[in-house]
Amino acid sequence: MKLGFTIIIILTIGYLIFLFKDYIIWFLQTAKVTFLNQKGVKDIQKEGMNKRNLKNEDIKKYIEISKKSLDKLNIDYNRKFILNQDLERHLRYSRFSEKYVLELLNEILEYMGLDKEKINLKVNYISSKYYMQYAGMYSEKLEHTDEKQILINIQNDMTMDTVISILAHECTHHLLLSNNIKIENRIQNECLTDITAIVLGFGKFMVEGYKISNRVIYDEEFHRSIKKDRVGYLSYKDVKYTIKHK
Repeated sequence: MKLGFTIIIILTIGYLIFLFKDYIIWFLQTAKVTFLNQKGVKDIQKEGMNKRNLKNEDIKKYIEISKKSLDKLNIDYNRKFILNQDLERHLRYSRFSEKYVLELLNEILEYMGLDKEKINLKVNYISSKYYMQYAGMYSEKLEHTDEKQILINIQNDMTMDTVISILAHECTHHLLLSNNIKIENRIQNECLTDITAIVLGFGKFMVEGYKISNRVIYDEEFHRSIKKDRVGYLSYKDVKYTIKHK
């Protein structure tokens, strides 16, 4: 009797497995992908927190260039950028409408002592599913005008700190290039711009905004793909080092 009952149970389980085999395989594949993705995200986070893009001596050199340049322009860099509380509330909860991004840009320009009337803002909203070639861009002269333009590409999973970091970087480009302060090598000039933005008092936002963000994307066959994004030219450790030694 017991043997017959056991055989029935085994046959029933076997039949259910056969009946739902596609769902079982799908579940096991999904569980495997989820586990591997979680591990991959942790690996990326660890890499991002420990990576260095610049040597300490290079950072100190850029800090020195930055301070000498700001001294010549009579710009006080012994201060920190403080965001208007009402604007901060809107940015945190209104998800970067163009109105508030423009208000943020104007606050940054005013903080730097720059004329906001001569800057044209262009905001693009890009799905987080897509890779961005660049997060922001500064153009010294628009066609047939004397206006400068700051362009920012905003993805829906960006944080407020990231948006502030991008705009601070582009506004610093405007400040430096308008005064003919630049390094011919493009990457070195970008590093100088990042470091000058930190020296100017945006370090609090950039240390958060320049962290690596990780997005796990699943394709239709459950192959894992981890999208790794980071704005700026300094690593997280570079930003921390600059803040400490500026």
